[in-house]
Amino acid sequence: MGESDESDPGDRPVPPDEPAPPADAFERLGHEIRLATIEALAEQRRESWLPHGLRFSELREAVGVRDTGQFNYHLDQLRGSFVSQFGDEYVLTNAGFELAGALRAGTFDQTAGQVERRAELDHTCPICADSLDAVYEHGYLRVLCPDHGRILTTTLPPAAVRGRELSTVVDLANARTRDQVQRVRAGACPHCWGRSTVTAPAVPSEEYLRTVVGDDDDCADAADYEHNPDEDAVLAECSCEDCGMRFWLPVSVCVAHHPAVVAYYHDHGVEMDASYLDMPHATGSNGTVVSENPVRIEVEVVVDDADERLVLTLDAATEVVDQRLAPTG
Repeated sequence: MGESDESDPGDRPVPPDEPAPPADAFERLGHEIRLATIEALAEQRRESWLPHGLRFSELREAVGVRDTGQFNYHLDQLRGSFVSQFGDEYVLTNAGFELAGALRAGTFDQTAGQVERRAELDHTCPICADSLDAVYEHGYLRVLCPDHGRILTTTLPPAAVRGRELSTVVDLANARTRDQVQRVRAGACPHCWGRSTVTAPAVPSEEYLRTVVGDDDDCADAADYEHNPDEDAVLAECSCEDCGMRFWLPVSVCVAHHPAVVAYYHDHGVEMDASYLDMPHATGSNGTVVSENPVRIEVEVVVDDADERLVLTLDAATEVVDQRLAPTG
């Protein structure tokens, strides 16, 4: 018997698509046909960034499965959490589209640890002005100073590194970090989108300090660098009320893109698409606690040869409560 759209489940009554619990949803991904189905539907959505889909026969042909019954079984396993049916079309859900992107990025690739890169950067250490190195290993990108250890640490999937110079990857990491800082300051966790808060001044946890030192096992190259942290650093703690994630930032980084900072840099010819590594004020030591009750922290922004500096006053949530221009020197 030949195969035709007469056997297309899209011509039958459509049962409701009920999302499965997370554990069940991930369990349903355990077959190559299902992953290929998600990728085929993702290609449709990528063409216009709209939730366009495929009919059953079109989808089966795109995946390359001849047996209608076998394909229908695997497709049913995806319905609800990853695939929805609208009329006679099957459409990828937002969760399915996110999964397809993660697969493309190599997030779940077990060979990610084999992607190792190392390069010297044009950037200099904000503490001592020595040249910085970039190391990508096991999914971590680290910018390192020979004397002061890690200046920047973030995660990036293998696709962000392949085919790019490591200096370009550092620029991508900078853009990603900027987005994460803006999101957490807006009250959304960059990991789970839960409720986040920012508090300053804050003291990092011992686990965090061990990671900064570089004696953890996830980056052997980092152990080649000394660690002399800036003991005067004034940090802000970013924490999520829902998932519990915590990380620490210099308070100066929290306000790196405040309108007053952007205007000051613009007036002095500094492009604000520059990396945090190139912003003179974005260092741990650029912060002075001038009051503890209420908390008030001053951050200075100044460029070389400028006659005036910008002084920002922050509260305990790193919100700017005052700003003024003052003479340099």
